[in-house]
Amino acid sequence: MSEPSFGETVEEITSIIHNQPLASAIYKSVASALGRPFVRLVADNAVWDVFRVSLDAAIRDIEEHPRGKLFQRLIEYGPYHPSDRESVSSDGESNLSDDECGSCVEFIYSHMVNRFKGELAELLALGPCITLVEHLQQDGHLPSNIYLYWGDTVQEPRHTCMTGREGHRRWGSFTKGADGLLVEQVSTQPGHPHDVLRIHGVVEVKSMTLSKTKVIAQMNTHYARLGGGVKLGEKRWPPDEISFPGVTRIMVFPSTWKLSREWHSVKTDGATEIATPEPSEPPIQTQVTAVKPDLWKITLAWSQEALNQAAYEMTFWYMSQVGRHIYTKRDLPKEWDYMTPEEAGYNAIKMMLYYILLRHLSKRKRRLAIRLYNVYCFGYPVGVDSKEMLWPEDLSYG
Repeated sequence: MSEPSFGETVEEITSIIHNQPLASAIYKSVASALGRPFVRLVADNAVWDVFRVSLDAAIRDIEEHPRGKLFQRLIEYGPYHPSDRESVSSDGESNLSDDECGSCVEFIYSHMVNRFKGELAELLALGPCITLVEHLQQDGHLPSNIYLYWGDTVQEPRHTCMTGREGHRRWGSFTKGADGLLVEQVSTQPGHPHDVLRIHGVVEVKSMTLSKTKVIAQMNTHYARLGGGVKLGEKRWPPDEISFPGVTRIMVFPSTWKLSREWHSVKTDGATEIATPEPSEPPIQTQVTAVKPDLWKITLAWSQEALNQAAYEMTFWYMSQVGRHIYTKRDLPKEWDYMTPEEAGYNAIKMMLYYILLRHLSKRKRRLAIRLYNVYCFGYPVGVDSKEMLWPEDLSYG
């Protein structure tokens, strides 16, 4: 079977994130990695394979999360009827209690959206990081035979506790490590059974703006955990086979430019729809800055808001997949007979969020539910800033 073309892959990614220029940028970033033998990814066959593995990792994390089942119950059963009294408990299988509704809203907003956003940022960061590594190799700052391990190919041991009279650290199971790791594998003296892994640097990718001090502290934590060993792909390196000849640190952030809030209403077949401008190329280019001799900052061309919008679209797409799973096993409601199972999933989350807003929520959970409802019903540019629940008549002009 032939590898999907650039156009086919970009179209497929766009169907999930609903931003063609961003999909194109992701393709080019990942393609640059696939063309470099020194880059190690979880998939290395085609751009779509890399994107799909990244998407599946986020979905798996969502479904394995303690509140993942809660979300599926929200789509299938929703909260109790608005006329029912305040509900403080549920059977754990059907309708959600008011507290569960609040937890589910928090889960969508704080976990699902951020999880998808983080995957997008990592994919976009690949290209600029590769370019910087090659530049540092040319300058002699990094060895020519270095490898860049990326994403889930890097696992570090968990901290557990300090034990023994000398306070030796104990290490737990391996878990996701740095977003990128720069390593060199060196053959040791003849007769020695093992090679040595030299760690030259770490990469930390952020999908939101944070202080440099906080990100540097996170990278230092990675170095500390690497003292307990590392797992690269399927190979484990124990502490006595690891050395640290370099401390190059690369941190990646999104830009801060804002999306347009422009919109206008369009009447079609007696209904009014909201139209917003098509996504466009970012107004700036990716920038690379040397903060210190061993510290580099990459600012992506794409902004935090652009990633936010795409991540909301990914959660909405995921809801359609949950709907397909649910409504291929059970009948659609009669009023939804004209919908596909995927469309029923889209419709269900909007309806359930509407009903959630009629239940008893804390001020914070209500504010988050309003934002989710507005964005899913009217789009990110229209819904993200409104502090009140929007109605179609609120948008009958523009």
